[in-house]
Amino acid sequence: MDHSTSDDPHADYWSAVEAEDRRLDERLSSIRNRQSNREIDTRQAAAERIEGMEAHLAAVRGLRRLHLGEEQLAAH
Repeated sequence: MDHSTSDDPHADYWSAVEAEDRRLDERLSSIRNRQSNREIDTRQAAAERIEGMEAHLAAVRGLRRLHLGEEQLAAH
């Protein structure tokens, strides 16, 4: 779904979230590749996945605050 930058804060929010989703997908793919190549073990891969997902959630919360305001954080 294309949510290009506009005067609509919801569209801008979704566009930014989709970009964050792509970054997370790339990060998780990199972790899988490194684990498959035995560059990191299962425990390290799990720790990196957790770190990546926590960073993703924090980024999305920041985007919600930036584009939709503080009241959206309190509502969810």
